[in-house]
Amino acid sequence: MARFHLEQHQDSVHVETVFNAERLQELCQSWQTLDFIAVDTEFDRTNTYFHRLALIQIYDGEEVYLIDPLAFDDISALTDIFKTTSVVKAFHSCSEDLEALYHQYGFELNQVFDTQIAASLDGIGLSVGYGSIVEHFLSLVLDKEHTKTDWLQRPLSQEQKVYAAQDVQYLLPVYYRLRDSLLEKGLFECVIEDVNSIFSAIIQADDYSEAYLKVKGAFRLNQFQLNRLQKLAQWRETLARDNNIPKTFVFRDHHLIEVCQKEKTTISDLLSMGCNRGSIRKYGAELIRQIELADQVSKTEWPEPLQPFHKIPQSKKMFSALKAEVENVSQEHNIPAEALCNRRLIEYYIKMTLGYKGRPNRFWNSWRQSLLEQPFKQAMQEFL
Repeated sequence: MARFHLEQHQDSVHVETVFNAERLQELCQSWQTLDFIAVDTEFDRTNTYFHRLALIQIYDGEEVYLIDPLAFDDISALTDIFKTTSVVKAFHSCSEDLEALYHQYGFELNQVFDTQIAASLDGIGLSVGYGSIVEHFLSLVLDKEHTKTDWLQRPLSQEQKVYAAQDVQYLLPVYYRLRDSLLEKGLFECVIEDVNSIFSAIIQADDYSEAYLKVKGAFRLNQFQLNRLQKLAQWRETLARDNNIPKTFVFRDHHLIEVCQKEKTTISDLLSMGCNRGSIRKYGAELIRQIELADQVSKTEWPEPLQPFHKIPQSKKMFSALKAEVENVSQEHNIPAEALCNRRLIEYYIKMTLGYKGRPNRFWNSWRQSLLEQPFKQAMQEFL
């Protein structure tokens, strides 16, 4: 059934499944004339490094369109509508959607409004789910039965199509309410900038030289061991990406930490650590070779040691001082404190100011800097 009528919750909309390039091109041209559309995707990431896109849903305020990427050789017709800054694209919790669209098709996305981020800035709550936000604004309870369904199966069931359609059908009404509220508060562009920050991080993720910073327990290692971890994490990330498998299918974080701490590692050691036998068979010899290569790197090229935040002198006092500034700015500008600047961002700023190496934080962006940088600098003066 290429087109059906969906009537639920006293709401009525036509739903069309799009299978061919000519129809998609026609729709994309019509969407270019709009001010906004709602977008969602369904994907699978079971046993893969990258998402595999299974469906793209778009609601233009009149009809819902289910675009089936598995039926297309080329969906580049969507390039311009995603790239344009003249049409707002409303998503909910967009990071994985953006990741899937970028990595599989290279789509650049601009002017994306994430209703989850917007809800946090509007004081509704942090990390609010789509069902919860629809219930909050529209008093509707949605069926989440198909959240874990197999979206790559074909044909899609009627129930799957209904579920997919509802994921965008109510997104525009939610967007209208959040847009109006945040425009009044002067925070609309903050949502757009936060999504831009997320997308920039997705694009920049191809540089794996700092992948070791995301390995759990990395702070426990000395510089010699950290140099090993940097080499191993970069190798593991590249291998997982090139073979489109999860990183854990190569070696898990705690196994990388353990081999970095050992003076010398053998295949028998990997077995005794509990590493997966398949991983050892496929990648064990190369892991050992990567350690040997790392040990040949000059000390001058070793990464800086990592300092856990709680071990930084006066960390609690510095954190409390900056937290107080966040509360002041929060009250002054009517922005929930946790949405303005959470614990991780405060710790990031303190580490950055003191010159400690750490994971980058994409949310230390221009709108937050404009509100917080000056009071943060003043608060830090007594500790420098």
